[in-house]
Amino acid sequence: MDAARLPRSAFTWRGRDLCQGNRKILTLVPDEAFPHMFRIRYPNGWTSTLANLARCKDAGYAHARLLLAESAAEAPYRGERTNT
Repeated sequence: MDAARLPRSAFTWRGRDLCQGNRKILTLVPDEAFPHMFRIRYPNGWTSTLANLARCKDAGYAHARLLLAESAAEAPYRGERTNT
């Protein structure tokens, strides 16, 4: 199965780390100014915009699939479709 189609059950939350097997994909970090809000920290150190914990976890699955697809050179994005 390609990485872009992995079900949520293929991932596990270990504390604030989203993992696939033993591989850590990304981490949720609390914001310094608003400790009840979180950001997604990516392997390259970049952090996402602010969101609540539930939203960050939900977005984390999609972001993890994209990161795995990019590492396997099978990114699912094929551009936007326009209705004409």
